[in-house]
Amino acid sequence: RSESANRRTEKGHLEMDTVRGGRGSKAAVLTIVDRVTRLMATTKLENLSQNAVLKGFARLMVNFPGPVRSVTVDHGKEFSCDQALTKRYQIPIYFCHAYHPNERGTNERFNRELRYYFPKGTQFDQVSEANIQRATAFINNKPRKCLRWQTPVQAVSKPLSRW
Repeated sequence: RSESANRRTEKGHLEMDTVRGGRGSKAAVLTIVDRVTRLMATTKLENLSQNAVLKGFARLMVNFPGPVRSVTVDHGKEFSCDQALTKRYQIPIYFCHAYHPNERGTNERFNRELRYYFPKGTQFDQVSEANIQRATAFINNKPRKCLRWQTPVQAVSKPLSRW
């Protein structure tokens, strides 16, 4: 990915992943996190198909602030829709190296925080979208040391020079 994405000097470079439900659950949560502002957006997926990921990404892009410049994902089969995402949104999709989740470390960290509200084994089939959004709001309104104790919501509206 670009140097501005790696160095976190430009907003709009995202990391994307899925948080899977417990055994027997088809539903999951699609998560994206901006590498600079740490703003997280989530939506419930009915399953882990490519079509569900495309629809979920479209829902997330409706209200996501600012332009999206790139997206980094892992090698999960649900992200084999990368060409469709690139064609539809005109943004590059990058895959991290296999078995290197640290290349999407921000997203992994925020997925762990989401697990605080929805522990492993959670049946996302039985969790409402409203509950997922409520947990996401709590996460986005938590002050972060890396943001000089601002919340991700506050960081979205501030220019980078203030950090």
